[in-house]
Amino acid sequence: MRADPKKVIVVGGGLAGLCAAIESATQGATVVVLEKTDAPGGNSAKATSGINGCGTHMQAAQGVDDDLDRFLQDIRASGAGGISQPELTQKLACASAEAVHWLAAVTGLDLDVLCQLGGHSAPRTHRLHDSADGQPVPVGFAVMQRLQEHIAHNFRGRITVINNACATELLTAKGPERYFKGKSLRPSVIGVRFTQTLAEGGGQVREQQHAADAVILAAGGFCSDHTQRSLLAEFRPELKDVPSTNGAFATGDGLRMARDIGATLVGMDKVQLHPTGFIDPADPAAATKYLGPEALRGSGGILLTPAGERFVDELALRSDVSAAIRTLGSNYPGSNGLPFAYCLLNKPAAMQFGLAQLSYYRDRVGLFRAAASIEELAALMGVADATVLRHTLRRYSEACRDKRCATTGKSVFPCAWAADGSDGPFELAVVTPCLHYTMGGVAISGSAEVVTVNAANAVDNSSAEQDLTWQSLPIPGLYAAGEVTGGVHGANRLGGNSLLECVVFGRIAGAAASGAGG
Repeated sequence: MRADPKKVIVVGGGLAGLCAAIESATQGATVVVLEKTDAPGGNSAKATSGINGCGTHMQAAQGVDDDLDRFLQDIRASGAGGISQPELTQKLACASAEAVHWLAAVTGLDLDVLCQLGGHSAPRTHRLHDSADGQPVPVGFAVMQRLQEHIAHNFRGRITVINNACATELLTAKGPERYFKGKSLRPSVIGVRFTQTLAEGGGQVREQQHAADAVILAAGGFCSDHTQRSLLAEFRPELKDVPSTNGAFATGDGLRMARDIGATLVGMDKVQLHPTGFIDPADPAAATKYLGPEALRGSGGILLTPAGERFVDELALRSDVSAAIRTLGSNYPGSNGLPFAYCLLNKPAAMQFGLAQLSYYRDRVGLFRAAASIEELAALMGVADATVLRHTLRRYSEACRDKRCATTGKSVFPCAWAADGSDGPFELAVVTPCLHYTMGGVAISGSAEVVTVNAANAVDNSSAEQDLTWQSLPIPGLYAAGEVTGGVHGANRLGGNSLLECVVFGRIAGAAASGAGG
């Protein structure tokens, strides 16, 4: 007689959650996805830079020289100073090509536009061409839309998505004490309690609970909780009032639930500031900012001080670029004291970034302004002497020619600038570092099991690679993937590794929760 399929609950409908749901259902489980908002997507749908992959067919077709050792070195260099589990970073890198190929196959998206983002030693971030009518195709939104269609067409009756469902508690067994390798285990997770806001009931909130054989946490991070009792206030109080690029749903619900039943949280003070959150001149004090994609700088955009001078390698690590902007000492008027810099694109950089996508930010959202000449550009920036700006752009042109900037150490130049720097029209935006990603979260094993960690080992390692080998015990029935986890990115995540992590560990968690994982 055939056994009943396993029941799996996935908390969170972003990329990690949907990948986990698809993998669990593919392995025979029946899956319920609890999505906090009125539709799946999460912060994954806001992602614009792309997904990293090393050794992909797309790289091979374009003659890109890359290898796993370099990718791992980039990950570790970026994460230095934080907690990185060697097993997790190895899996992230080694499974990256397969993750990109799988995502392309499932969604039908080409993912063959390659970009070299800050902190990377090769072009390995995959994104999308503009559509046939010239409109931009944001990679995160397109991927999430296609995955929802894939679920609707191929997993009807096996994956159920419940929207407006906010998980509040992990349910645990009250049975006899269990042991793993001679050590006492935490109680098994057997379901989830959640509240659902019913649209047909005039917004009535109903509390429910579902039983499950396994639960996968894919509930994201906590960059949008600015309350006095937030995880930001607990672990990084000085950042509590910094604006965020995240949706309002990113409040750390999954982390709190996991901690309540004994899961270990690691690296919680490691919060990433993205250097280019857009300041909207029409609403400079807004708490939520549009993200200025890393591809702006990856396409050749440069950063300038309010005085019109370069000050940083635009393709350095996000943490370094953010720190450089924050130390400029200039605050944007009306922004409640936000530090700022200017992001400038010449015509070749604008072309490489994509004119249609740029048009969206300029014409629809009002975040870029055009300048036909250096004099007009100086007027927009409030630089009194246009010759200062002209000198800056001439020196940058020379650095592009020499493939080396003596001032900032920049050595990768995605596009050329005219000898006198006058290759307009120019595009100008105001940017500020914003809360973007939380590297810390629940500790997991290489099989995406949520674990409790020996407290004596849950500290930053002082070695060059900042690796942490922890002694851990799994919490039976509980898995996690995506931003809710810790121990993957160390102190600073590489651009393009967020979507990658969601696919790699979402699929691992889905397989393990269904009983198919190794």
